[in-house]
Amino acid sequence: MARVRGTGQERVLTDQLERAILPSPTASGQPDGVRVAVRYIAADRGLHVGGDWYVSAPLPDGDVLLSVGDASGHGIAATTAMTALRHATAGFAATGAPPEQILSGLNALLCGQARHELATAVVARFHPESGELTWSRAGHPPILLANRDGVAPLDQPDGAILGVWPEARYEAAHRYLAPGDVVLLYTDGFVERPGHTVDEGVQELGRQVGSALAEGPGEGVTRMVGQLRRCNPRDDACALAAAVSDPPG
Repeated sequence: MARVRGTGQERVLTDQLERAILPSPTASGQPDGVRVAVRYIAADRGLHVGGDWYVSAPLPDGDVLLSVGDASGHGIAATTAMTALRHATAGFAATGAPPEQILSGLNALLCGQARHELATAVVARFHPESGELTWSRAGHPPILLANRDGVAPLDQPDGAILGVWPEARYEAAHRYLAPGDVVLLYTDGFVERPGHTVDEGVQELGRQVGSALAEGPGEGVTRMVGQLRRCNPRDDACALAAAVSDPPG
């Protein structure tokens, strides 16, 4: 009986630690200007977190930070790297740094470590008043945009995988979004399918997004991310959807 109680207490403690490492994106409410929903599937069935991460947070300058990333590997090592990168992303963004500088900071962080860890990421800042989305990527799949014209990948600015070259430089891209537009940031667990290319996986993911959003209003982005299908059960998968609201004021 004592062993059962101990196991139960350990599970409660583990759950609390996992929520602290990767809290709900709406734990402190929805950011102004967007409605956010997240789907997270860890490769390890015994855990709620893995090497993938997401960040959705209002910033001091009024922008909204949207980011997902994927630290290489699995287990505790990947979770440790993910935690450091997630907090660093939020910290750099809070200083007002644009997405390309945030990725440069993350790259320097990984290149300065002795463990030779790698990661991919996409980082975006959304300005609710103007509707401008600015984003950069580091070896990461493209953001998907769903609007009245359909679902399509956004531009893919140049950017190397994090942790490879200390001198790597990252580019930025821009797009103005309208109320009702939905952007989807995701990790390769939703697009890397054995026997298929990543481009084919992105196309299939786009079809899933379009079908889910076509079902009508209501809990649109929440329902949509809940219907996304992971491609590989041995890989973590994370998706963050943000639906643009009417501008404040």
